[in-house]
Amino acid sequence: MEGLLRQNGLADVWAGASALLAKRATAKLGPVAPYDMLWWIFTASVTLSLASEYAGDIGAPLTYILAIGGSAGCGWLWLLSRTLFRAEKLIARWNIFAVAAIIAVESYWTLTGVSAASGEIRRIAANAASLICIGAVVLVFVEVLSGYSATLPKHERRFRQLFTLIFGAMIIVTFLWAMNASEASIGAQWAEATLIVCAAIAVIGARLAVSFRKRHPLPAPGARKAAPSPAASDKGLAQRILHAIEAERRFATPDLKIADLAASLGEQDYKVTQCITGFLGYRNFNHLINARRINYAKDLLSDPAHDDRPILSIAFDCGFNSIGPFNRAFKSHVGMTPREFRNAASGERRGPPRRQYFTNTA
Repeated sequence: MEGLLRQNGLADVWAGASALLAKRATAKLGPVAPYDMLWWIFTASVTLSLASEYAGDIGAPLTYILAIGGSAGCGWLWLLSRTLFRAEKLIARWNIFAVAAIIAVESYWTLTGVSAASGEIRRIAANAASLICIGAVVLVFVEVLSGYSATLPKHERRFRQLFTLIFGAMIIVTFLWAMNASEASIGAQWAEATLIVCAAIAVIGARLAVSFRKRHPLPAPGARKAAPSPAASDKGLAQRILHAIEAERRFATPDLKIADLAASLGEQDYKVTQCITGFLGYRNFNHLINARRINYAKDLLSDPAHDDRPILSIAFDCGFNSIGPFNRAFKSHVGMTPREFRNAASGERRGPPRRQYFTNTA
């Protein structure tokens, strides 16, 4: 279809007219973000689609307006998702032709019910409309999840997760429960109310998604933020890690995981791991935590105020859950057991033994 339009020169005419209209509208109304424009189109499509269900017997012009305008709701939502989750190539020409095809098929399916066209053609159109709508729904999920990765900021990952969760729940409720339910089922009894509620959630949710994207825009294609030098960045993160572990005594937390420490710092797990094994020079996260725990244990074992405390109690204070791992970690770092270290420290405090002199009193 695109090739035919290009051969006839209609594609260039269409592109030129669209550019002229967009230029005039921008001059009068100011710049409009693509997701803002598509949200309005999506909202209008959903509204007209619901209106056509309750319009009753109306004249031909309004029937065609509602049928065509209320088509391709899934297609417009797909285009909206592209503008929300893509940083480049937001709307390609083939996207427009795809939505135009969806409008043609869905509006034909709707209008043939009014004009009583042949049943076989309408059945094919109905199947095509369902297939196209399902394809558009799948493409929405593709747009949301294609750019998802652990390198995204936390708020961006949460946004994509929430969008997928809400959109997926709506698809399950509408397509799998309410639509085409048998007349005696609960789904059929609540079908109309369910579709209206889901349509309202879709419109409001899309508006909230647009608002989020305005506050947290995706970086422009090719644009890179000026990042600090790796050494400066690692040094700052290392200071925060050590402060959280030592000053806040996070090392004494039993079963402490790197994910817990990273969450408290507002950093991603892999960045904390790289800083620990790179800048700080530890083998891994457990090596760092055990080193800090053993240093604290040495302070307690060498303090005379804790001479009467059981070694197991000191192990608990340092974050160990039992005496076995504590003894093994202590000996690995210090070269002797905790009891041997305590005895050695106690002997140093007492100093060398005094020489005793015996006299013969006999």
